[in-house]
Amino acid sequence: MDAGDDWRAQLQPAARGRIVNKIVLTLRKHLPVSVAEGLVELQRIAVRFEDKVYAAATSQSDYLRKISLKMLSMESSANTQQNPGPGSSSKGKKQKKLRCHFCKKGGHFKKDCLKRKIWFEKKGVAYDPTHKRTKAHENKNEGTVLKGSGLAE
Repeated sequence: MDAGDDWRAQLQPAARGRIVNKIVLTLRKHLPVSVAEGLVELQRIAVRFEDKVYAAATSQSDYLRKISLKMLSMESSANTQQNPGPGSSSKGKKQKKLRCHFCKKGGHFKKDCLKRKIWFEKKGVAYDPTHKRTKAHENKNEGTVLKGSGLAE
C-alpha cells in the first residue's frame, strides 16, 4: 500500500462530512443566502473545495492545514472589510457610489431622486430620469447663446 494513500484510508468519511459542514458554515457567514437553492449551491461549493484539497494533499496534516488556512483567510478578509484599519477613509466605496448628485443625500442615485422629480413637476417639465439634460434645459441654453451673439431679436 502506498504511503500517500494510507492517510486517506485512515480518514473516516464522517470526518470529511464534518469538515464539509464547517466549510458550509463559514461560507454562510460570508455569503449570506436565504433561499434553499443558495444553500444547496454553498454545499456544492464546499464539497468541491474539500475534494480538491483532499486530492492534492500529501498527508492528513497537509489536508487539514490547507483547509484551515483557507477558512482563516476568509475570516480575516471579512474582518478587514468590516473594520478598516487606521488611516483608511470612513466612507466606503458603496457609500460614495450611492450618493445623489441632486439632493446630496446618500442611499439613491440622481435618477431615482424624489426631490428631483418634484422639482421637474414644479417647472412643468416631463420627468425623464434616463436623460441627463431635458429639452427645456437645451432650449434655455440655445436662447442664451443667441442673445449673447446678438442674433436673437
